[in-house]
Amino acid sequence: MIYFLVYLFVEIFVSYEFTKIFTPFGMFLEILASAVFGLMLIRTLNFSLAESMQKVMRREISQEEFISIGMFKFVGAILLVVPGVFTDILGLLMQFDAFGSFVAKKFLTPKETYTHQKDPFESDIIDVEIIEDTKHVK
Repeated sequence: MIYFLVYLFVEIFVSYEFTKIFTPFGMFLEILASAVFGLMLIRTLNFSLAESMQKVMRREISQEEFISIGMFKFVGAILLVVPGVFTDILGLLMQFDAFGSFVAKKFLTPKETYTHQKDPFESDIIDVEIIEDTKHVK
């Protein structure tokens, strides 16, 4: 609840300052432009995801980063549709892969997985000796 109140305060403050500088008509145009841009991003999200999928296949990003980047781009596009200057700033930031990767690495830590501890005497190498039988039957 406290986070929502902080968000509401910041949104009202930033929107008020924006309206004071750019007039109410400028605020109206910003809301319209960001909504159109957000809807356009939602419509073209599949191309962005395809590009990220290729990065995963080239091993440039991990699967967790792929999921977080896709999620951040979608949430960012939704935030652009929602009226408000602060949400538009957050929505624009979420469109950048670097921001999504940074937030994902900082806050979305992967679960620890169980790794099998090898026995020091256990080896993956198999030593085999091949003996050829050179008897010829006549």
